[in-house]
Amino acid sequence: MKRLSLKTLLAAVVLSGVSFAAHAVAIVDNSTFGYYNNGLGQVLDTLGTNDPFPCANVACGDSTLTFLTAPNLSAAAGALGSWLGNSAPTGGAWSAAPQAIPSAWAINSESAIVYSIDAGTGLTDVNLSLGVDNGIFVWLNGSYLFGARAGGGSTLGEYSFGLSNLVGTNYLQILREDHGGAAGYDISLTANRVPVPAPAALGLFAMGLLALGARQLAKKTKN
Repeated sequence: MKRLSLKTLLAAVVLSGVSFAAHAVAIVDNSTFGYYNNGLGQVLDTLGTNDPFPCANVACGDSTLTFLTAPNLSAAAGALGSWLGNSAPTGGAWSAAPQAIPSAWAINSESAIVYSIDAGTGLTDVNLSLGVDNGIFVWLNGSYLFGARAGGGSTLGEYSFGLSNLVGTNYLQILREDHGGAAGYDISLTANRVPVPAPAALGLFAMGLLALGARQLAKKTKN
């Protein structure tokens, strides 16, 4: 039987389709389905102008603020149900299944979204870009990440930040806030997806390693 050189084995693996290089892909955008909750109404607006949720009208102003801590959502507990964790939302006013997410919702009210993200074997260099009119609050698997409020319309890139690498199933939770005039929303989450090697290629790679080990053992035996 003709022996394969290490170079030949490695070339065969490459030609068989094994690729360990990641490539950038769109994971979430405005066309992505998600669990949707449009049942919050104005219950959070009673918290007052010093809270992330102002009175529900333009008289409260369009102050630009960043919120380092998660907002107080206790007033909307009934409508929100169980949603801040590593699972699909349950209870409350959530849709029974993922659906198309509207880019606008009722003026002077709040709405919530949960995206289920299948990261597979891994997502790296994850970047989240958002636009909203007027406020937005973001969690990942129930951990608070970011919150902000500003005047003006929604433009993608209004808020952008990187996330940690993801593996398996993850849940991105978003609460949208409006306080008059118009509502708008844009989202783009991109990442490098680590590909899964083809089973046949993995078998060939393993065979190559075994052959290389056998050759090394044969050399030691001769010596």
